[in-house]
Amino acid sequence: MHILAKGLELKELWLSLFSVPKGERCRTGLLFAWLFFFITTYYVLRPVRRGIVLDGLGNDNMCFVYVGTALVTGVTVWVYSKFAHLPRQVLIGTIYSIFLANLLAFYFLLPGGNNITSGAFWVWLDVFSIMGVTLFWMYANDVFDSTRARALFGIISAGGGLGAVLGSSITASLVKVLGTYNMLLVAACLIAVTMAIFLCLEKLNLKNPVRRSAKMEVKKADLSKMTEVFKVIASNKFLLCLTCLVCFERITPDLIQFLYNDVLHHMAQGRDALTFLDATLERNRGICEFLVELFLVSFILKKLGTGFCLTSSAAAIFFAVVAFALLGNPLIIVTVFHLDEGMRHAWFKSAKELTYTVTSRDVLYNVKPVIEMFFYRFSRGFAGVAIYLVNNVLHLGAGGVMVLCAACAITWIWAGVSLTREFARLEETRREEESKTLAVAV
Repeated sequence: MHILAKGLELKELWLSLFSVPKGERCRTGLLFAWLFFFITTYYVLRPVRRGIVLDGLGNDNMCFVYVGTALVTGVTVWVYSKFAHLPRQVLIGTIYSIFLANLLAFYFLLPGGNNITSGAFWVWLDVFSIMGVTLFWMYANDVFDSTRARALFGIISAGGGLGAVLGSSITASLVKVLGTYNMLLVAACLIAVTMAIFLCLEKLNLKNPVRRSAKMEVKKADLSKMTEVFKVIASNKFLLCLTCLVCFERITPDLIQFLYNDVLHHMAQGRDALTFLDATLERNRGICEFLVELFLVSFILKKLGTGFCLTSSAAAIFFAVVAFALLGNPLIIVTVFHLDEGMRHAWFKSAKELTYTVTSRDVLYNVKPVIEMFFYRFSRGFAGVAIYLVNNVLHLGAGGVMVLCAACAITWIWAGVSLTREFARLEETRREEESKTLAVAV
């Protein structure tokens, strides 16, 4: 009897960690595959980008690249806003087709060795990653409510963790055989597969749209211009807290990345060596990340809550910066860089996307891209300017960057706590609305 009871307990634990309702398996599987192939593409290209740029432009010029990213993303979001009204199959399919064409163009342009082209590739990959991921989660938020999202987003996000493992492994394994530039063709093939998965998902003709909270409804006319979207964000406490969280979730890791790039550049020399080292580190982290996403994220969301998931990465960065300031061991920076990446890609991302489930479709398709793309990358531009001022104008060096990083981490924690409170309030409002609707129906 004791053994049987233990068996039942283990079965219950397994189901709580990893279970997909029968009616959601096809949709969940296709969303898992979509994210898996997209993130695989990104992680094939990410070490390639770092190797090309650090070997060419150098880390001292990264502040200008960050500013360029902010400007290009701003233009991209403005163009996107003009076409956001299109059917999602046309909108998303066209954007992914542009990604594919861009990759092929860079394949022919990058071997020329022009530093401007290398910088442009860094900027493009930033826009590629944030737009591709935003489109994916926009779609996922549109087909799940907060209850199903809390149970399934961790499993779906595991596709990203598995993609990180495979993508970095592909680059680490093939870069010395094919060379850095030929990895772009590998990435182009993966993007083509991603597009095919999206089209299969659309053919399912998903029904039963998720009911959205009336408190978050906004008029479509208000969202026809980016200035109006800014006004909507400024007038809504939930969206304001979310925007603040997104901004500091970008600024803080970029400050850590500046320190990490400097450490990495002293650990390896040459484009292929840098690409190989970074891909190896990414692969090892990705394995841990995948296992956590697949088996633990849903559990952590349920047991530790949204607040922990939104703030734990910031807390880790704060304590690591303090430890590095006291001990000076560069391995602290390497560790916290990958720890932060892992936590943000695992439970932070799932928790943040969970908060969008209490919003309306107008917010998902019009406001969310502005927050996740424009403000997110504008924050990278801010980080670039801050690094330039601290490092080149004030000549405070790594110490100044660390102080700024600690301050940003504290602000990130405050934004996470505030957003958690607003999300709980709106989720309760949605439940009350559903209860009233059921009562009227009965």
